[in-house]
Amino acid sequence: MASSKHTQDIMEEFTCPVCLEVLNVPVMLECGHNFCKSCIDSVWESKKQPSCPECRQECTAGKYAMNRLLANVIKSVQIQCQKEEGPNTCEKAQLCMEHNIRLDLFCQDDYILLCSLCVPEHHGHTFLTLQKALDMYKDKLTTSLSYQQSSLKHFKEIMCQQEMKMSEITANARSLQLHITSEFAMLYQFLQQKEESLVQQLKKEKTEILREMEENLRKIKENINAFQESISNIQLQLQQQDAPTFLKEIKSFVESLKNVQKEDDCQRVVAYNLSLGLYKGPLAYGVWKEMKSILSPGLSNLVLDTNTAHPNLILSDDLTSIKRGNKRQELPDYPKRFDICPFVLGLEGFISGRHYWEVEVKNKTGWCVGVAKESINRKGYIIPSPENGYWTLYLGNQNKYVVCKTPRKYIKLWEKAQRIGMYLDCEGGQVSFYKADNMSHLYTFTDTFTERIYPFFSPCNNDGDKNAEPLKLFHLKL
Repeated sequence: MASSKHTQDIMEEFTCPVCLEVLNVPVMLECGHNFCKSCIDSVWESKKQPSCPECRQECTAGKYAMNRLLANVIKSVQIQCQKEEGPNTCEKAQLCMEHNIRLDLFCQDDYILLCSLCVPEHHGHTFLTLQKALDMYKDKLTTSLSYQQSSLKHFKEIMCQQEMKMSEITANARSLQLHITSEFAMLYQFLQQKEESLVQQLKKEKTEILREMEENLRKIKENINAFQESISNIQLQLQQQDAPTFLKEIKSFVESLKNVQKEDDCQRVVAYNLSLGLYKGPLAYGVWKEMKSILSPGLSNLVLDTNTAHPNLILSDDLTSIKRGNKRQELPDYPKRFDICPFVLGLEGFISGRHYWEVEVKNKTGWCVGVAKESINRKGYIIPSPENGYWTLYLGNQNKYVVCKTPRKYIKLWEKAQRIGMYLDCEGGQVSFYKADNMSHLYTFTDTFTERIYPFFSPCNNDGDKNAEPLKLFHLKL
């Protein structure tokens, strides 16, 4: 009973100040007070200047807003009253509070139940029977539920994919860190071995020189002792005053002096020097030259394949540079020769391992370099993209560096590249481009290579004389 009384007290808070009944279709004025929609409309019909019946504040142009939140609260409290007061109260709640007849319609505009006599108060609104409204909104909720469940499944799948990608990044970072450590460990080991070898060689030379010098020093000390003893003997002999005694042993004494003199004549300072040029020369350069044998990959000294070159391309005698000629040469139309696009491939292709080469591009306004698979089409007009078996970087108009893929990617460099480096990892499926001037990374393609891959070059059009300079394969000479 206490609960029922409490609920009734709450309902009293939801009464309209005009009709003193529970708010029916509650609306809120600008001042914040709530009234039944029909009550406030009735009050304002007789007034020129609409105002709040409770606080008398004027309401601009007679405006109010449907208070759906309050309507929902009232509805919830009414339902609670029905539960507390039993079936009779439930039946009463299904009656219109204003007209005391059954609530058998649903207003789609105001989202409230009403009776047939309430219809004029909702002029222009759309009404449904309760069953149709129930069926329609259940269908809507069912559709929304299906969509929400589908969306939830979709987001869970995306979450799993994102977590997998994060795991892949973590695993790749760990693998790359191990690769970096391994590469530098090899260099450290080589440099450490060279350092230890030179230090040991220096120690050995020092030891041998010092051994000879120490032996000479020992002999010098022996001679010093001999001379000191001889000097003492001479001084004693000079003190002898008796002539017969003095001359009696003078012969052997003079001969001993001659032997001491001979030792003085043959004694020299051993003055060997360490091999300064071996230990204090261009050590770093010498080690760098030796390091070429352990670099993997080292710089590949490529040459061009004349049988693939477009007839307008002119190759140098040593097959290391290429430029665009002004006229077409009479050359055999081999199946692997490019006939429309000014392209040429390297003579050597790669099906395994890691390889690196560089090409000079200075003074050129246009070029295209990269790699291509052996089975590429070489006849007709060609777009050098991964879809067609080409992985390339292109310099076009206005110094735009373009990654030839779909869609195109543009790379901005503060300073124009003088030399481009290309790295190919056949098993790793990687093609990377570098500004070889300082080995800054430009772009990396990743793909799966199942056939032989060839270096690819194009000097592009001459553009008058602006782009007439040749492309040159860079060969490191040590």
